[in-house]
Amino acid sequence: MKKTLLISTMLIMSGCSTFSNILPTTKPVVKPDTTQVTNLTPEEVYQSALEFYNNNYLIQASQKFLQAAEQSHAKSQFRLAKMYYDGKGVENNSSEAAQWCRKAAKQGHIEAQYFLGALYFVGSGGVTQSYSKSKQWYQKAAKQGHLEAQLSLGMMLYHGKGGSKDLKNAKRWLSLAAAQGNEDAISILKDFAK
Repeated sequence: MKKTLLISTMLIMSGCSTFSNILPTTKPVVKPDTTQVTNLTPEEVYQSALEFYNNNYLIQASQKFLQAAEQSHAKSQFRLAKMYYDGKGVENNSSEAAQWCRKAAKQGHIEAQYFLGALYFVGSGGVTQSYSKSKQWYQKAAKQGHLEAQLSLGMMLYHGKGGSKDLKNAKRWLSLAAAQGNEDAISILKDFAK
């Protein structure tokens, strides 16, 4: 054993090329397993983004939400819209917020529909104020049982925003919100009883 070590050392010191052919000069290349990373579903990317978001890694969260949003994932589109609207993890950008919110709303995302209705109501987030569009989006969310949308739609009809007063339909939407325990709706409905 000592003899082999001595011969090996002498060969290395003398620069013998035959010995260098025996020993590998580089480590074998090991490719990382990327199949799991590249084959994530949009929902899995969304869940990853939520984890980043909940741990306050907002830039990483916005990148993941964008990745899933570009694959038409409605929940990611809405989250990304809110991040653009609030300027969290990305620069505040009202037109981007409205664009992503509209995409999610068109896919039936209830929160996006309500939020888009609110944006149109006040003319914020990259959209021009439009009571008729606001009412449209509120109604889509309200029909799905969204409490704030039911209240907002009821209030618009009660006050005649975006058209003439419609007390019958106002009462209907306010009653649905009141049935979910909304105190404002309950209070307004008391006026109907007078």
